[in-house]
This record gives sequence, structure tokens and C-alpha cells, in this order.
Amino acid sequence: MNPILTRLGLADHDPQLLHDRRGTTLYRAGDTAVKITSGLMAGREGEILRVLGAEPYRDHGWDGERSWLALRWIDGISLWDALDPAHQDVTPATRHRILTKVGAAVRALADLHAVGWTHGDLQPDHIIFEGDTTHLIDLACAQGPADVPFYVHRGGLAHTTAPEIATAILTSDDHVATTPQADIWSLGASLWWSWTRTTPIAYTDPAARRPQLLADVAAARRADLTSTRPWPFPQLEELIMACLAADPGSRPTAKELASRFPRA
Repeated sequence: MNPILTRLGLADHDPQLLHDRRGTTLYRAGDTAVKITSGLMAGREGEILRVLGAEPYRDHGWDGERSWLALRWIDGISLWDALDPAHQDVTPATRHRILTKVGAAVRALADLHAVGWTHGDLQPDHIIFEGDTTHLIDLACAQGPADVPFYVHRGGLAHTTAPEIATAILTSDDHVATTPQADIWSLGASLWWSWTRTTPIAYTDPAARRPQLLADVAAARRADLTSTRPWPFPQLEELIMACLAADPGSRPTAKELASRFPRA
């Protein structure tokens, strides 16, 4: 039994190991999720969630060289799963459901940007729909106005990294600042990926290591949406392509995108 779970009083809640890879361990114990990382990232995420007043947040702390984060278990589905019906049929109900989920994701990002924070690693599995609430999760890479533990950010998942962030990673070993415009690219890339089941970048070698993948991202080697989409959906595709504008200044803001999807 992990001693952190014991100290949190979760040993008697039948803890289930869900993930143990690359220095991150995730457990579910009853209605609580516990993330444990080597280093500061789980604790950093906890600081950010506390500052943001995120409802699922419960507690966080440090344990020697490790840190941990306790959250209410979010019983929802990811953006990836939410767009799965697009690959089953093309009914008006499916179109409506997709646009409803897209609108909810856009508004969640707009809310985050409105309080001065950027996510820094937005991807399909980091957008979770739970009833009428949309959660942006895995905020360990987020940057904003609060004094939280510093780490040298070197980008997130290559498939959803903006070209300008990829360029910064490849041309320097320094900390990379996240931006709202880069988050918008990541949102568009996440929508493309979930919608088509293919990444938005036409990689020279999809099996290459991260530096080569980032080189293709930096060169904006964008794939052809019309050849990968399950069926034409102009309203969604227009939004995706706006998010993936090569010039960060030409991308819409999250607030501008959210205005297309008024709250119910």
C-alpha cells in the first residue's frame, strides 16, 4: 500500500492503480483520485487548482522528493470520447451533440484565460465533460499570475503543440512561456485529432522521436483535413482551421470563439 494513500485515510477505500508511467502514479480510491509524481508537478498542480478554486480539488502536499494531489474523482468523458459518435453516424442529433461539446470546451478555455492563466498542455484527454460541467484537467504545466512553484517548461504533447512553441523548444534550452494563442492552437489540434482520429501534422516519420516531430510541427506541415475527416462539417472545420492559423496573431481568442456558442 502506498504510504501516501494510508496517510490520506484512503487505504480502506479499495485503492485501484490506474497509471504508473514516467514518474507519475494515479490511483482511484472511492470517490477520490490521487496523483503522485516524482518531483514537484503534482504539488504544483495542486497549488494552481487551489488558486483557481477548482471544485474537484481536495488537497495536495509534498513527501520528500515526491508530491501528491488529491481530487474528487471526475466521472465524465473526454473530448476524444465525446466526438466518437461522429464515427458512427451523420444525423442532425450527432451534429448538435458535437457542437454542444465543442462549445463547452471553448467556454472552459475562455474562462481559464479570463483569469490570466494558460493551460500549456491542452490535448483531447485533458478536456472532460461531466454533466453540465466542463473540466480542464492536468494543469501542472499551466502558467499564470499566482506565485506557484517554478519549473522549466519544455512544452507538452507534440501532437497538440503550437508551431511557435515547437520552434522555441528546438532553438533554446530555456524555459518556454505558454500563451493564450498557443492554447488556441492546441484546442484546434485537439478538435482535429478527436474529429478525424488523425493528428493535424503530416509527420515526415510518425514514429520519429520528439525532436523530429516538433520539427515538423514548427514547419507547420499541416495534414489535409478534407482527406481525413469522417464527413464534411463546415461549422466545425471552420473553427478548427481558424485555431490552426500559422500566425498566432491571426488566431481567434477563446472569448471570441465562445461568443459563437452562447451558454444555454
